[in-house]
Amino acid sequence: MAAAAKPGSKRAELRDFKRGQILAAARRIFAERGMEAATMREIAAAAGCTTGAIYPLFPGKEEIYAALLRDSLTQAEAALLAALALPGNDGEKLKRGVLAWFGYYAARPAEVALGLHLFRGGRQQAGLGPHGLGETIDRDLNARMLRQLDAFGALLGGIGKLSPSLQQIETASLFAHLLGLLMAQHTGRLKTLGQPAETLLNHHLDALIARLQWE
Repeated sequence: MAAAAKPGSKRAELRDFKRGQILAAARRIFAERGMEAATMREIAAAAGCTTGAIYPLFPGKEEIYAALLRDSLTQAEAALLAALALPGNDGEKLKRGVLAWFGYYAARPAEVALGLHLFRGGRQQAGLGPHGLGETIDRDLNARMLRQLDAFGALLGGIGKLSPSLQQIETASLFAHLLGLLMAQHTGRLKTLGQPAETLLNHHLDALIARLQWE
């Protein structure tokens, strides 16, 4: 005879289920409305619950947004690390890692929009509402993203024997290129150019690696 499930485990399962429902609903609302415009009432309606059912799990929409970002960054980092774990020289690893990272976000347009919140220049910048994620949450999420960029930077520095300042410049340049390419793909702009994003990215990486090796 199977043992009965413990009451505590049942409660934990129900809590996890509700949390998943809320996050899935919030992802849709944030994608449609943006974090600043979205309301807890809209998230609750999309999740099929009341706002009172959300607050024990998330004190506010900022915490919901942060949970979605944290999950996205964790999965993107896992894809990156899996690619970097394969054997190869720095150039091969850089290309494989960048393609894996890009592929993750290329398949998830909503997560690109989520991630852009981290790089909007702080809570007081134009275009950002008065209720940001907060200093502690922003610091944690930015650290997760920067950890991924540091992996790219280390490989770039190894390929080109770069100084720390040049390594930072090359890393920022690569990141800007990736963001631009993602935005161009997700807005449909690449269709007018007749070139898929992967072809353009491969070309850029081959040229970048060749330049660093030459220099």
